[in-house]
Amino acid sequence: MVGKPFDFDKKDGSYFSVKYTHIDKILKSYLCLLPGKNILDLGIGTGKNSVYLSSHGYNVVGVDYSNKATKFLNDNYPNIKTYNIDIRHFEIEPNKFDLIMSLNVLHFLHKDDVHVIIDDIKYNLCKNGIVYISVFSLDDPKLKFMKNDFFEILDNHICHKLYDDTYVSFFSKNEILELFKDFKTLYISDEYFLDNTHGSPHFHGIIKYIGQKI
Repeated sequence: MVGKPFDFDKKDGSYFSVKYTHIDKILKSYLCLLPGKNILDLGIGTGKNSVYLSSHGYNVVGVDYSNKATKFLNDNYPNIKTYNIDIRHFEIEPNKFDLIMSLNVLHFLHKDDVHVIIDDIKYNLCKNGIVYISVFSLDDPKLKFMKNDFFEILDNHICHKLYDDTYVSFFSKNEILELFKDFKTLYISDEYFLDNTHGSPHFHGIIKYIGQKI
């Protein structure tokens, strides 16, 4: 493992009071393909998508390094089983999960760790299971912002935060497709979205990928 995990507990407290009642429309359209109802959410946060899935009969396991996030889920959504741990330390049970997702999380790691996690997801996902990830794209404005004295810019669009020994990685669409070349691609996009979850509203460039194990 490279560097320290990003500490979301330092974020504004309002981030940990957001209650989600809806699901990503893209994900919802592919739920019919799932071979079963067991879900793993790596970096679950306060439960976007997972709260909806749990309330609609899915068995959800959530993993997050944030104490505040897992406490929020335990207090409000006890049907979701949570693990308060760095996702790099979490051992995925083989052939248990029909959907494994990690949304807006993997880019807060060095790509070496991302590749290990993706290999772990691919190997342990159920046959015909679905993976859904989203990561920062090369068009994310944050990449240009990081070219200053507080960050060390490494090869392959990896940024090292010198002051806390964490990393931020940026990906191309082709890079994601290559990582999942042995999966059936169901959906991939390269888009912008407005982030209102912390600080002032700001845009991110995001790649979303949904694939099926065949």
